[in-house]
Amino acid sequence: MHLIIAEKNISANRIAQILAGNEKVRASKDGNVSAYSFDTKTVVGLKGHVVEVDFEPGYTNWRSEVHTPRSLIDAGTIKKPTEKKIVGLIQKLSKKAELVTIATDFDTEGELIGKEAYELVRAVNPTVRINRARFSAITPPEIRSAFENLAELDFALAAAGEARQAVDLMWGASLTRFISLAARRGGKNILSVGRVQSPTLAMIVEREREIESFVPQTYWMLSLATEKDGMPVEARHTAGRFTDHDAALAAEVGTKEPLVVTDVKEGQKTDRAPTPFDTTTFIVAASRLGLSAANAMRIAEDLYMNGYISYPRTDNTVYPKSLNLNGILDTLKGGVFDADVTWVQKNRRPVPTRGKKESTDHPPIHPAGAATREALGPDRWKVYELVVRRFLATLSPDATWTTTKCLFDASGQPYTATGGRLISSGWRRIYPYSEAKENVLPAFVPGEKLPIKNVNLEEKQTQPPARYSQSRLIQVMEELGLGTKSTRHEVIGKLISRRYVEGNPLRPTLVGRAVIDALDNHAETITEPEMTRTLEEHMQLIKQSQRSRDDVIAESREMLHRVFDGLEAHEKEIGEEIMEQTAEEHTVGPCPVCGQDLRIRHIGVSQFIGCTGYPECRFNISLPGSTWGKAIRTEEVCEKHGLAHVRLIRKGSPPWTIGCPLCSHIASNVEALRMMPSMTDDLMQRLHAHHIYTVSEIAGMQPRELAKAAGVDAGEAARLTDEAEGALEILRRRSELRKFVRKVVPPRKGRSHAKIIRSLLDQGVGDIRALARAEPAVVKKAGIGDAGAAELLGAARGLCNERALREAGVPAVSLKKYQAGGVGSPDDFCYLPIPYLASKTGINPETVHKHVDLVCRHLGRPVPEKITRAALERGRKELLEVPGIGEATVDRLYLAGIYDAATLREADPEKVASITGIARARLHDYISHLK
Repeated sequence: MHLIIAEKNISANRIAQILAGNEKVRASKDGNVSAYSFDTKTVVGLKGHVVEVDFEPGYTNWRSEVHTPRSLIDAGTIKKPTEKKIVGLIQKLSKKAELVTIATDFDTEGELIGKEAYELVRAVNPTVRINRARFSAITPPEIRSAFENLAELDFALAAAGEARQAVDLMWGASLTRFISLAARRGGKNILSVGRVQSPTLAMIVEREREIESFVPQTYWMLSLATEKDGMPVEARHTAGRFTDHDAALAAEVGTKEPLVVTDVKEGQKTDRAPTPFDTTTFIVAASRLGLSAANAMRIAEDLYMNGYISYPRTDNTVYPKSLNLNGILDTLKGGVFDADVTWVQKNRRPVPTRGKKESTDHPPIHPAGAATREALGPDRWKVYELVVRRFLATLSPDATWTTTKCLFDASGQPYTATGGRLISSGWRRIYPYSEAKENVLPAFVPGEKLPIKNVNLEEKQTQPPARYSQSRLIQVMEELGLGTKSTRHEVIGKLISRRYVEGNPLRPTLVGRAVIDALDNHAETITEPEMTRTLEEHMQLIKQSQRSRDDVIAESREMLHRVFDGLEAHEKEIGEEIMEQTAEEHTVGPCPVCGQDLRIRHIGVSQFIGCTGYPECRFNISLPGSTWGKAIRTEEVCEKHGLAHVRLIRKGSPPWTIGCPLCSHIASNVEALRMMPSMTDDLMQRLHAHHIYTVSEIAGMQPRELAKAAGVDAGEAARLTDEAEGALEILRRRSELRKFVRKVVPPRKGRSHAKIIRSLLDQGVGDIRALARAEPAVVKKAGIGDAGAAELLGAARGLCNERALREAGVPAVSLKKYQAGGVGSPDDFCYLPIPYLASKTGINPETVHKHVDLVCRHLGRPVPEKITRAALERGRKELLEVPGIGEATVDRLYLAGIYDAATLREADPEKVASITGIARARLHDYISHLK
């Protein structure tokens, strides 16, 4: 058997389909892990890394005095499976394999994943032959070529990956643990520090410092407006920026007619076609389409896995000679891009454009298969089209512009105007992502005189440096040697998810600044790019077999020990600096009651804004639970209350901006306050002036205290308290109704639970009891179908019945037996005969009578006579002795209250027949026999 190991399940399936050709691929599962078989081959996909590197046992206690954060530098490591089922299947198949081919992605990470698979195979089959398939696209030509030209695993490349893995683990774990402990942060609030992420964060923080310290300089720009042949023209003074206001005013005053054309220069400019995409330039281009770096790479990876584009992680900007450009063009013909491809083939440049970076691992990113908008969906199509059009642009001719520069003299003041016109669109015809803005000037002749329509002196100020966008930051990281093409976007994603940076462009949060400030003060090596760049360069040497993995790891350990020398000497200062700054992270502003700080508090899944003056000051603002997202403060401040706005963030969901927490708190409680009959706008304003915003606060106040705050007498205050308690009860019942609807009605697109509740409230259904009494039409009007309406009403009625029976005193254990027997409502207890209830539930008739007595008295209804168990058993025997009566008939007779010979003898056949469904003639026979 030939075992082929791919990096992921999707690529395993695709590789199997390609290699099988016309043969059918058999898909099977072992422990929920898919395998694809044909002929003698089986293809299995990993999940990326299926084993992880971790420290040896004994290092999990962060507060251990023996295994301190520094001890992690020299701690031993082990490899342990993270995907045990996949590992199990790989090793199970490896035992039977005669040949194993590693078909993971061909880069450092892919080679390391391949080596991990290699070790799993070797552990159970030491002698099997193992080789490597290398490809840049999961397309039939690439995959077939790779399996026709199998190579060996590149252990040097994998060693570089192992070195990075070990170095990142020791740096990240030891520094994160040290900084978090120093700042007394644990659980979900740990402070992450990393070899690449910290210098990257430091760049963002440094840029923010530059922006904050920037002092704008005023300058002036002078321009004039003229025209020729009806065409308006703007000309600017050749001095450019005037930094001297007097000089600018003098030039403005001196600008007078006539405006004379002194010189006209015309020429041509070549607009070079863009170079092929490497990973960084692709991310930059995708960002202009509104895609974050992480999202762009996620989509590109998906397109690669499905055979639409080539491998998206590449440093190459030069097409290799082996790449069949004509074949790619032929692949694209006949589809959406048919006209563009035809034009490129007719006007193709002799040699494709080429960038400055050339490597041999993968070609630049290019299309690999044809696709349609319908098949891909909006976002994937957007990225696919970008890659296709970039590829076509690299084969297209340059664009050509005519340029015009005119010089003017306005009574001794020199002005200039420039223009440009696109005369040959070239590559711009098929690559619309780079705007071509024409500025056509009229034909000027030296010596001609023009009118001056107006002169404009505009005051401006120099601007601070711009914050980094994600794409620009990735470019700078590449220039500084921070991270790799595969990891840079992931580093930015981690900074965002760890709440070190926010927004786009990126700005540091208080926590991000606090960490970098502390590290800059006491361990600047961590925040500077030199150390990381040096390690990256040395890891490149591992790939070239010029350095060993162990050598580079040992070098990294020495660097990290030097860092810890500085950190441990200033542990107390570092912790105090971070804690002092991060306290502000949760502070939203002054308490409106006492003036002390209001801070966001997180306790389990609950979160609220509380006063630091507690318990003397008990002012607080409730927030949605953390299941809706973690509450964070933003930079925006409410003009009315002086409080920072609050936002809820949850991974994988768009943020929920609450805004000013006090404005939101007030607005969300107005409806509840209006439930109080005596509430007026004026009264509400008086309560707000005393920081009383909710009905629960009013309900909990002493009448004297409330009277003073509301400006009313004691009697009215007592009435307000009662009204508030009534409103609270309504709100409690509404909240219960919301929870009940959420539990019973499944969510569906276009039908939110909030809309259902709103409709029910509008129709007067404010609690579960009202819902139980509602007609199906009411529920259907809320957007629920027939079946859903029946289910919801049935559940509501069942719950109300159960509560009524419990209130009457029926024990929970017995209640379950009654429900199992189909006895669910209080009316059932009042009107169904005790023999029938006992028979259906298996409960002793004396006990049934006790329960019936409780329910009937609770409802104010007459209690039936008691029947003993002995009497019921004796009566049953009597009935069974009557010819024609069997067990089933006895149970039916119970429903009519007939439980012995005497009750049968006295029964009305007409009435009994209508209740039991037994024929009247038969009932006459039973009764005649007894008489």
